[in-house]
Amino acid sequence: MNMNRTANRNRNTRSGLSYVYVSYVSNNNNGYVAVIDPTTDEIKKRISTGRSPAAMCLSPSGDKLFVADDLGNVVFVYSTDDFRYLGGIPVGNKPAAILIEPSGKFGFVANYGEASVTFFDPITLKVLGSFNLKKYGTPFAIACNENNPFVSVAGKGFSPIPDFVVYFNMIENGYGNSSTHAKERVYDPTHNPLTVRPNGQTLVELANIGFVDFINGLNSSFNTTSLLDNTVSGVYLDNGLLFCTMREEREILKVFKNLNTDANGNITYDYFKEIPSYKGQDKIRASLTQKYIGVTVQAYDSPLGGLQIIDVDHLSSRFLTLASTGDLAFFSDTKAYVGGFNSVQPIDLINARPLEEISIGTVYFRVKNVICGYSNQT
Repeated sequence: MNMNRTANRNRNTRSGLSYVYVSYVSNNNNGYVAVIDPTTDEIKKRISTGRSPAAMCLSPSGDKLFVADDLGNVVFVYSTDDFRYLGGIPVGNKPAAILIEPSGKFGFVANYGEASVTFFDPITLKVLGSFNLKKYGTPFAIACNENNPFVSVAGKGFSPIPDFVVYFNMIENGYGNSSTHAKERVYDPTHNPLTVRPNGQTLVELANIGFVDFINGLNSSFNTTSLLDNTVSGVYLDNGLLFCTMREEREILKVFKNLNTDANGNITYDYFKEIPSYKGQDKIRASLTQKYIGVTVQAYDSPLGGLQIIDVDHLSSRFLTLASTGDLAFFSDTKAYVGGFNSVQPIDLINARPLEEISIGTVYFRVKNVICGYSNQT
């Protein structure tokens, strides 16, 4: 889930990359996106959008905001220059994730409710096609990398199919125009399929876990590794460090340096360490220049969760207790935002302390997702 650093470092070249976006809903299914100015932590604009806006993403240049409505089954698109409505893109049932790949030419939506992926043109806002996953399972996450022609979509498998990852070759099949070139890779559920290395490889490729070509009926056995057991998600930094969260009952984070495979398919690495953490690890993100890693922690066996802030250079961490912990987004190396129930909490990263809370509304509003800047992972 390596973030696109170029787009983020050039955040101020487009006004859209200079804001924090928060999707939220009211009790009567009215949806909104709050646009927050991080220099003042004030809400600059409230965009009325659909019934249940959830997943969001920005175009790589920051000129468009894409908001997926998981009740209306549509993606609403807005200009980030003046927040005017540009149009809607019909998608499948219950869109759970949306991503624009780094070239800005193609967009992807994972439709969790009907087990499909919708492909669209982010410029014309036209649907290009879809890929049916009903034989295999329901997609919930997407990742890609500018150094790899594949876009990876992860899903939960229907019995007896295990969890799976679909790789779409952007060049080879034109995003689904020739679906016979799409490849599904089944993975052991104890491994994370969507951590993208700086060179474009995904972690599931590194682990060399079983490959299944559903179209041609070919398969191979799993090659599991205890090193990656119980990992859930992760970020792979440009310096070769991979940080992995663990399943909810574990109290560590795993850190690898230059995780790779040798000619025989065996896992190799230059360095491995376990960092103390907390039960209930959820979101994991990297700051703008990858100075800090943030991990949200849900209340697992205690009343409160919070945010673990990890200093990448020293592999040391601090924990900030929060009353409500939801989505996580980094604006810079000094500031992060954590979604609460009906508010957003700015975080001073240097001092590991909360700043003044930003109220989104009354108890009748519920925050769903928070994004800031372009990312090539959902």
